[in-house]
Amino acid sequence: MNERQNLLLHGQKLKRAYDSVFRPVMARHGLTRNEVDVLLFLANNPGRDTARDICTYRKLKPAIVSFHVDKLAREGYLLRQAVPGDRRKCRLVPTEKAVPVIAQGRALQERFSRQLVRGLTAEDAAHFERCLTIIGDNMTAIAEDRRKNEGV
Repeated sequence: MNERQNLLLHGQKLKRAYDSVFRPVMARHGLTRNEVDVLLFLANNPGRDTARDICTYRKLKPAIVSFHVDKLAREGYLLRQAVPGDRRKCRLVPTEKAVPVIAQGRALQERFSRQLVRGLTAEDAAHFERCLTIIGDNMTAIAEDRRKNEGV
């Protein structure tokens, strides 16, 4: 297998493994993966608490975020709060009902991260993190170049 195929394969395996970790919390609370992601994003990113923030940083389409935010609000996991001075904006605030989902999700994220680098030295793990950052930056640049070339 060549390097390109290997990189894509590992990316797919990473996503499948990460998705599988969240199945129990999703089943326990009757939530989708996107809904758990919205709650964790809000909890893990103080000050980034609008639907636009979720779209921007999680690279999700506004319609998808809107759908899941509506459902989470309807089911009591989120409150919408007006932002003083900007009537078009509302903050998304997890409720008490969201606390166990967030706690379980954070624990799963932490355990997944530890399992992912099990067997690596601290130096290896730091090097891996630097490589991921560089690869992530390169992927962002590739996507931006594609958008520019397509006139999007």
